[in-house]
Amino acid sequence: MLEQAGISLKGLNIDKLKAEYQELTAQKNELTATYKNCEKEVKSLNRKLENLNQYLGRTEAQKDTQEQPDRNNTPVR
Repeated sequence: MLEQAGISLKGLNIDKLKAEYQELTAQKNELTATYKNCEKEVKSLNRKLENLNQYLGRTEAQKDTQEQPDRNNTPVR
């Protein structure tokens, strides 16, 4: 199948490919962990924002009225 795709089997270095694969897998695992940590932090910060808004007496209805003018400024076709 590789030969049909134009890849020479003589030039393949299996050990080099395995090492590169392991390196990329380690990098993927590290980035996945970083992403999950950031996702948890965002959830925590959103929860704190909601609590702060509730403490200050802000409601979802006030947010919606603030966002509506932005929607009304879009051109209608």
